[in-house]
Amino acid sequence: MTIEEVLEFEEKQIFDRKSVNIDPKALAISIIAFANADGGTVAIGISDKTRRIEGVDYDIQKLNEFLRVPFDFCVPTVKVEIEKVQCVDFKVRENHVLLMYIEPSMEVHANQADEVFMRVGDKSKKLTFEERMQLMYDKGERFLRINLFQKQT
Repeated sequence: MTIEEVLEFEEKQIFDRKSVNIDPKALAISIIAFANADGGTVAIGISDKTRRIEGVDYDIQKLNEFLRVPFDFCVPTVKVEIEKVQCVDFKVRENHVLLMYIEPSMEVHANQADEVFMRVGDKSKKLTFEERMQLMYDKGERFLRINLFQKQT
């Protein structure tokens, strides 16, 4: 994938753009939302609104935090594939944008605060208790109990 292709994508059900300044806990919300829905891609190092290319290469500590998010802030861990896309940032430096590819999961994922999110359109929606239970049923994590000893008439 090229940086031009990444810049052309609109934020939608399967794609989100995040600034390099995003807090790791906030990044976890997008990752969880994609895993709980149809999967998707998060591009890190491009500002949301202006599409300014910031890149991720010049803050190694932050880059390492981003790479740990699926393990440290997602319960259970979300499987993520990583790609670095070459670019020239807004300061005219050689740099990279980080792409995180998230597959739809068979499990329900939550953040450290035990909040569950799902990607709906171009937003990560926090689920209510009822919506979370429905998602668990949909993914086969919970089963409706049927009373086998019901009175027969």
